[in-house]
Amino acid sequence: MPSLYSRLAAILALLVPACALISADAGPALVYLSGLLALVAIAHNGIRGLEPANWRDLLPVTIAVCAPLASVLLTSVLTHGAWSASEFEKFMRFALACPICWLLLRAPTRWLQQVQWSLLFSALAGSVMLIVIMYSPSLGRGAVSDFGGKYNAVAFADLTLFFGFASLLTLPWTLSRWPRLERCLKILATLLSLYATWLSQTRSSWMLLPIFGLVVLLSRAHWSRKTKGLFVAALIVVLAAGSLALWESHGSRMRQVASDVESYVQDSDRDTSVGIRMQLWHASWLMFLDHPVIGTGARNFRANLAKLRDQGIVTPLVATEYGEPHNDLVSAMAGYGGIGLLAMLSLYLLPAVVFYRRLFSPDPLVQVGAQIGLLFCLGYTAFSLTEMMFRNMRSVPIYGVTMVVLFALTTKRRTQPVVTRSPAMAQAGEAR
Repeated sequence: MPSLYSRLAAILALLVPACALISADAGPALVYLSGLLALVAIAHNGIRGLEPANWRDLLPVTIAVCAPLASVLLTSVLTHGAWSASEFEKFMRFALACPICWLLLRAPTRWLQQVQWSLLFSALAGSVMLIVIMYSPSLGRGAVSDFGGKYNAVAFADLTLFFGFASLLTLPWTLSRWPRLERCLKILATLLSLYATWLSQTRSSWMLLPIFGLVVLLSRAHWSRKTKGLFVAALIVVLAAGSLALWESHGSRMRQVASDVESYVQDSDRDTSVGIRMQLWHASWLMFLDHPVIGTGARNFRANLAKLRDQGIVTPLVATEYGEPHNDLVSAMAGYGGIGLLAMLSLYLLPAVVFYRRLFSPDPLVQVGAQIGLLFCLGYTAFSLTEMMFRNMRSVPIYGVTMVVLFALTTKRRTQPVVTRSPAMAQAGEAR
């Protein structure tokens, strides 16, 4: 296989995390370019028989990224009026991560390790953007979606915090001639991402803190029980102190959660931030119960909400203004039934299992890559509980491509057999 294919694919894939927060168009363009390049390389390899395809190596990734598309197609075929071109395109972008991964498995490991710069850039860029927006009197939290990748404040803060913690996990790597400066930049990116997330007043982003602690704990198998106990105790103290600080901060949105829940339970005001989510989740559950296997398709969510509004289950505001349930897992369950839910769980948890197993590799490079991968998959799972991380198609390349970059980075490479010719064969070839 010509190395040009894999090296070019690595360059394109490594640009995806770097462009995640600063551009709304770069991610989709890069995933299509990378996918096209990968399909050309696979066809070239198949025609010329350059090397074994070894598709078995990609089995977890293939299932993970193709299962959501399969659930969409199944519902569209079996349910009248369920077809949605945008849903098909969105999940097709996930499926393109499979051929991209095949090609990345042939890229030099050292090239893929450069993903640390991509993560670091996004952490710094996202933090600076959040800080500037939040400190601008004419902008504020609601204006986050007008800049960069055009994500709302919740998704933007979620991703910024992940990139910050991912940069911290790369501390064992030294890829420049200035190791001290490199370490300082990684620590700075983490601190800035923490401050920017706090400044954004995003509540769900902080779910990443215990997940980060869990990943660190799981990756330290050599620690004694006492050390692990001290680490867990310290983590609990940090989480408690952080929760208290968020609760007592001026204009705390954490206290607002308790107020919103109380208003919802007492039915005094159901159209609060939390109350709207609870209505949407309740409505989604009822939609799932009506069609528990394959659902009715995501495009019918609004129509189903209108019926539930007529029954008094959701308010007119929810039925009019919302077309998704603010939860990727619940959205899959409501739109594509149990099969859709299993597909989304596969997207998150199958790669997470792979990365968990690779935490215990004797190779330090693989260990760090697996830590980042596990944090990424579990973090996305947590973020998706309160926000639709895949609300639009722009966000798909961030997860799909970044995940396969980390998968390829942490995969043990097969040693390709070297074909040699005997002297007699060589002479025969020269004679011809």
